[in-house]
Amino acid sequence: MLHLVLTCLLLGVASGLSMRRFLLPYFPSGDLAEKSAPATMVASTVFLATIAFTISDQELWAKSAILMLGLLLAAMFDDGRSKLTIAISAVSLAAYLGLRSIN
Repeated sequence: MLHLVLTCLLLGVASGLSMRRFLLPYFPSGDLAEKSAPATMVASTVFLATIAFTISDQELWAKSAILMLGLLLAAMFDDGRSKLTIAISAVSLAAYLGLRSIN
């Protein structure tokens, strides 16, 4: 049970912290999207991989919990320190992959 909660937490953190940067090109933001294209590419990769692992690996209640945690984190954290939040989301995804291989 602890393993399942930890993997849900890691996926929620990875999706929540990369969601805002993933959505940046879809909103009118001017030069910000062009200036931060590498960070946006990394965040998009992390976000899409997280969503794919959430859909494929988790149960229905866990998918809901991961989605709610991700939305909560995306609403709480602004995009001021985007490199730090993207790094934390990438580390969370890597930790999830490490735990996934253990199971």
